[in-house]
Amino acid sequence: MKDLKDNLELNFDTSVYVSVDMDALDPAFAPGVSHREPGGLTTRQVIEIIQSINAPVIGADIVEFNPKMDVAGVTAVVCAKILKELAAKMVVIA
Repeated sequence: MKDLKDNLELNFDTSVYVSVDMDALDPAFAPGVSHREPGGLTTRQVIEIIQSINAPVIGADIVEFNPKMDVAGVTAVVCAKILKELAAKMVVIA
């Protein structure tokens, strides 16, 4: 996290598959994970990273969501928002 920069640009020469590990988020934003680690990413940072991908996204997954640890469904809502952002990156406008 100490090396994470704002306005990250992700440029690739090929299409990409995106895997979002929910353990990377700070537990304040995603408590429903198996391995909570304070000091992680915010929901806004994850969305900005997804939106900064400058290549076709051909597939994606979201891993490490643990409903047994999810306080009031907060992490489930965050997963749904991330899924929506990933799906938007996969839509091809002809």
